[in-house]
Amino acid sequence: MTKNNWLNSELVFLTLSLSLAVIGFLVRKQYNYVYNSVIIYIGYLLLIHLEYRKNFKVKKCIRILIVITVLLHNILGQYFNFYRTVKWFDKVLHLFGTFSFTLFFYSIIESTIKISHGSKVYTFINIASIGIAIGVFLENIEFILDVIIRTNNQHGANDINLDLIFNVIGAAIAGLLWTINKNH
Repeated sequence: MTKNNWLNSELVFLTLSLSLAVIGFLVRKQYNYVYNSVIIYIGYLLLIHLEYRKNFKVKKCIRILIVITVLLHNILGQYFNFYRTVKWFDKVLHLFGTFSFTLFFYSIIESTIKISHGSKVYTFINIASIGIAIGVFLENIEFILDVIIRTNNQHGANDINLDLIFNVIGAAIAGLLWTINKNH
């Protein structure tokens, strides 16, 4: 399958999945989730646009990880309410989501900036740092949403700290996999 065919298939799949979720959220009058779905979709379209206009490249496998992360969050987490009904779901998604987005952002950085250090330790530290920063940023977003629109994303200090720990683990796994992979 060519890159354009794959991208078209990916876009159609994500469009259909998020559209069905939006319809479900509208029926349930869960408008915060509708906004979330729309923002996710616009972000994805912006990624596609920037990828072609700025000439950076994100590998297909990393794009698939991002789509899986988004759908796990939107469909399982929000639509099927796994965040509230499956105790471990939030932590696993923090780990997997941070892992996915760390690889995503590092691949953009690597494709746009010439990085010539040669040290796997240095690469690991850079990648893990990017992932940890992403995790902290997402926790701050959850806090802002809780304060401004009265969502209930954070459930006390234990929840926040465990989220951050799983974000660090996801970032570290991304760093390890990237540095041991000879074909990146």
